Amino acid sequence: MLRDLGSRNGTWLNSQLLKETTRLRPGDHISVGESVLVYEPSFDALRARDGESTLVLTRTRPETARGLIPPTKEALSRAGELALRAAVASSAEVAAGIVLEALDSALQPTALTVLRVAPNGVLHPLLARPVGAHLTLSRELVNAALKLGHALTMSESQVRTETDNLLTRVRQGHAHVLYAPLYTGGSPAGALCILRDTPFTDEELALTGALAGAAGPSLCPPPPAPPAPSTLIESQPVAESTAMREAMRQAAAAAPAQSTLLLTGEVGTGKEEVARAIHALSPRSRGPFIAVNCSAIPAELAESELFGHEKGAHTSTANGRAGVFEQADGGTLFLDEVGHLPAPLQLKLLGVLQDRIVHRVGGRAGIPVDVRVVAATQRPLIEEVRAQRFREDLYWRLNVTRIHLPPLRDSPEDILPLAERFLARMGPQLGLRAEGFTQEARSALRTCPWPGNARQLANAIERALLLKEPGPLIGLLDLPPEVLAPERGGSSLSAGGSLAEVVRKVEREHIVLALKRTQGAKPAAAEALGLSPAALDQKIEEYGLKLVE
Repeated sequence: MLRDLGSRNGTWLNSQLLKETTRLRPGDHISVGESVLVYEPSFDALRARDGESTLVLTRTRPETARGLIPPTKEALSRAGELALRAAVASSAEVAAGIVLEALDSALQPTALTVLRVAPNGVLHPLLARPVGAHLTLSRELVNAALKLGHALTMSESQVRTETDNLLTRVRQGHAHVLYAPLYTGGSPAGALCILRDTPFTDEELALTGALAGAAGPSLCPPPPAPPAPSTLIESQPVAESTAMREAMRQAAAAAPAQSTLLLTGEVGTGKEEVARAIHALSPRSRGPFIAVNCSAIPAELAESELFGHEKGAHTSTANGRAGVFEQADGGTLFLDEVGHLPAPLQLKLLGVLQDRIVHRVGGRAGIPVDVRVVAATQRPLIEEVRAQRFREDLYWRLNVTRIHLPPLRDSPEDILPLAERFLARMGPQLGLRAEGFTQEARSALRTCPWPGNARQLANAIERALLLKEPGPLIGLLDLPPEVLAPERGGSSLSAGGSLAEVVRKVEREHIVLALKRTQGAKPAAAEALGLSPAALDQKIEEYGLKLVE
């Protein structure tokens, strides 16, 4: 129920001054000062990226729209010139500004905007003009223009405010809206939407349609191509153990949803790899995947890194910069070690997760973002909440779905498949070749507890490749000491070799590492080892080492 309590300016409901208590109905418009409140609206309200302009996408059935006639030569010529300027623009925002400036001059609209289609099919505003504008657009007509592939125009109901010295009134009336589709690579990418009081002529339709068709790739750059099937298979986390299979089952079940995910587990358990797999299995797979380690960002730069900053926000910032939330728009943002965020940023992160609007450092207007957040932590966040180092409301906002990744000591079936994957991946990267592992090496890999989990395993395989004896297989003595004798802190004496073998292995390892650090410069390596150049040459020949020129 709505009633006026004797306000000086009165209360306005659906453009009428309210005189008695009235029951509100869905879609009713209430004016409060210069703001318009809508009760149970049948639309989505979006804020444009470049200011306070508001776009309303309705779900109402559109009236019959007028379509496009073939464009004239003059219209195509003008569109081509503008499209060329947009094509060489430094960013999509600059390209959109060029096109909107040209359309503003040619059509003299009341308001106009650029909508883009996110990878998940949702429409988002790239920018709108002027600041403070209010546009009501038909979602169905935007989709129709994208489907038909040409510009459409129709009359639509618009809500406007009129302000004088005493009152602000809300008026509902009709205006004409033009929709021109933007295509990139043959796929719908967005739409130009232009509003004005007078109808659009056929020549104006032709000009706008031709310009939109030519400038589409500049205004809405194409998303990255999906990875090849073989790449997807290779990038899927190894899940041979029961515990890891259950974690991946939960990940696959949660992937299609849009809710926030929290991945827990020790360092090196593959949280980022699981987050990438969730992204690849989700409707956002054609959008960006942005990963950021919250513990690795300097405290003074953390806010700018996450939320971006405007030009001049800091003394050292000559240009504005988008934060990781904007970079991940339409895709997935992976926040690793989220428990390391300082308290002020925890509050700001909570606001972004709730409102899906980012405020840059030094910026006035909010920027809407469509991002799915996957957070990860090795810390037990509930204990951090009890210790008052982590906000409880943020914890529950992140902990919508939680997936725990087991350590390697609890999933030994995953060790050898992981080692073989690392070997196949690192060999070409290092220019070295190994066909596999000896049985003794496989046994040592399987029985090692791997306190550093997959990260430690990858390091051990890389080191073994660099130091391995000549031959097709990685042997027992090629593995690091901490793998051979983890219970003794890495002593090689328990590996089953004689003292002479251990001494040779350690000596060879030191020579290889010295040559690697000096990039093959033997004089510098000999000096670091305390050997003469002749003695080093003799050792290189003795161990059969090959130097890469």
